[in-house]
Amino acid sequence: MLRVRLFLAAVLVAALAAPLSAGTRAWTTDEILALKAVSDPEISPNGRWIAYVVQQLTADGGDYQTDVWLVPTAGGEARRLTASPQNDESPRWSPDGRTLAFISERPRPGVKPADAPPPGAPGADEGKRQIWLIAPDGGEATLLSDSKGSVSEFEWSSDGKSIAYLAAEPKSDERKKAEKDKDDAWTPSTMYRWNRLWIMNVESRKATQLTRGEFHVSGFSLSPDGSKVVVAAQPTPLIPDQFNSELYVIPTAGGAAVPLVRRKGEESSPQWSPNGQWIAFISQDGRSDEWYTNTYLCVVPAAGGAARNLTAGFDERVSGLQSGGLLWSPDNGSVVFQSNRHTAMNLYRAFLDARPVEPLASGPEMDTSPSTDAAGDVLVFLREDSEHPREVWRVVMPGGAAEAVTETHAESREFLSFKKERVTWKGADDLDIEGLLIYPPGYRAGTRVPLILNVHGGPAGTNSNTCTVASRLYPWPLFAQKGYAILFPNPRGSGGYGEAFRKANVRDWGGKDYEDLMKGVDAMIARGIADPNHLAVCGWSYGGYMTSTIVTKTDRFRAAVVGAGVTDLMSMAGTCDIPEFNSSYFGGWPWEDPQVYVDHSALMHAGNVRTPTLMVHGGSDERVPTSQSWEFYTALKKVGVPTDLLILPRQPHGPREPKLLRTAQTWHLDWINKYTLGPVTAPLPARPLKSVRAERATTPGADPR
Repeated sequence: MLRVRLFLAAVLVAALAAPLSAGTRAWTTDEILALKAVSDPEISPNGRWIAYVVQQLTADGGDYQTDVWLVPTAGGEARRLTASPQNDESPRWSPDGRTLAFISERPRPGVKPADAPPPGAPGADEGKRQIWLIAPDGGEATLLSDSKGSVSEFEWSSDGKSIAYLAAEPKSDERKKAEKDKDDAWTPSTMYRWNRLWIMNVESRKATQLTRGEFHVSGFSLSPDGSKVVVAAQPTPLIPDQFNSELYVIPTAGGAAVPLVRRKGEESSPQWSPNGQWIAFISQDGRSDEWYTNTYLCVVPAAGGAARNLTAGFDERVSGLQSGGLLWSPDNGSVVFQSNRHTAMNLYRAFLDARPVEPLASGPEMDTSPSTDAAGDVLVFLREDSEHPREVWRVVMPGGAAEAVTETHAESREFLSFKKERVTWKGADDLDIEGLLIYPPGYRAGTRVPLILNVHGGPAGTNSNTCTVASRLYPWPLFAQKGYAILFPNPRGSGGYGEAFRKANVRDWGGKDYEDLMKGVDAMIARGIADPNHLAVCGWSYGGYMTSTIVTKTDRFRAAVVGAGVTDLMSMAGTCDIPEFNSSYFGGWPWEDPQVYVDHSALMHAGNVRTPTLMVHGGSDERVPTSQSWEFYTALKKVGVPTDLLILPRQPHGPREPKLLRTAQTWHLDWINKYTLGPVTAPLPARPLKSVRAERATTPGADPR
């Protein structure tokens, strides 16, 4: 196993395979939305095969659907292993490599899709997502689990005899009857959807429930001998309670949950070491329970004892990996994790012997989701960059070069590609700020072009080196083909630059982060790239917040699109699904410090807006409720600013349905083009504002009181 450790020291700094050459064909919305998405690679125990997931448009273009695919690790033709019209995902190899388990939404045997009530309707199947089994050489999949609630994740035991899984607790019979009878009034706490942990014998298919009560499981890992399971659990399913999560150990034969790590802040993503001696997990290390502070990779003896922080000197958030959380090396000496580094996502490893954290890559790519075979001879992972969509890559140890294994997007060779160039400038207080810039095709240095400023979400998100053409919400290729440059800044508050940078906008949203953004635009103008008379701004979530705030502070932008933006921090704090997020970033609740909420809410300054501003929002958004856009839209209508509100029915905080994504792309294009590319006109004059009482008194039929 020493070769694993020797290899990992430099595995991903190996040279890339030659990138695909870009073509000259222009993109359309249909072609952007038809791009496939690759995820979740899992290498077989013997290292010969890689299972992974491909998401693609359905035949009618009305949805996206996932299937499990297989490709030889050595390279070769990939083949689709599952072909259900429903989603198949999360492939996991049995320890002997003879079986793949996966989660599927396909109907259970004997049930026709047309006979099933729609989701949420009385009688609908709450256990739509179940565990299925299939042989890697093909054949029919067979149903393994029969859970009354949908399965969200699972794990094989080391001997392959058992599978542990998380499933949502189904509605009670009383609740189902109340809904059927339309006597179904509710309170928030009665609607909690608890995650319950189960253990199933694969041969007999008997499942035993291991957790109950006010105990919501967010992650788990089986011990190597299968006798215990470590869980991360929180007191309710509410999202803010992730900062009250703790670790427990539970016998798989059933029994009480024994506390393992209990302290302030988050404890999540536990992973048992191969030798059974340690449990790795992600933690705030008892230092904080704020939303913007670092998380760390810690370990604790499986038998109990003090936790150790392996990344205390690593100044960034530790992110769990998509495939199974944290990844132990086969020799038990280190743990691999992923984290943002400026505009890249890199893989790192932390050591049990207290050596400093070591990067496995330092390039500009986005590397995620590593998986190793049982012997540690091969590492596979996902990689993308601004010019190349995500694919599965491999490295053969020791010292092999990183090579692409899949070629899911061969058709994209015909089309233009759009490299994101790293740019820097000085922000407020002379702080170093970084961002990414896309040029229009054929751009000539010194030519001024229209510029779009796009602000990321978060605020602790990051504008990163993801594939430009793979964005489904924003049609960046179409804007670039129209002649725009696009600036993706990372102002203070962004992730990827350390904790001090990330919390530098606490109680100051729309303050110095606004200055960072404006100075970035100034820098693009000073460098002869941006035309100061043809500027637009847009963003989603916190990016929508900043867009709404920007138009209350400056008239320099000809057009703005506020995507799912927070415009009224007071109402946001009481209506969203993460109210504590607001009190964390603003140091208190609206009733404790109302002025800071007023000062930082665009709604309260809507009278300053002169920029034509479009709102786009999902109709089922619980993160930033749709009312946030309604409030700002109504205000701008009263102010007399050109405005509109596009509601995307059924969509949560991130739109998902292809037809509505197409609509969102079209509205972004049309709105920004209409107001940005036309001749320069004088800004709208200020509208004299009447008092509410006077306006009511002059409105026919209005109550003058």
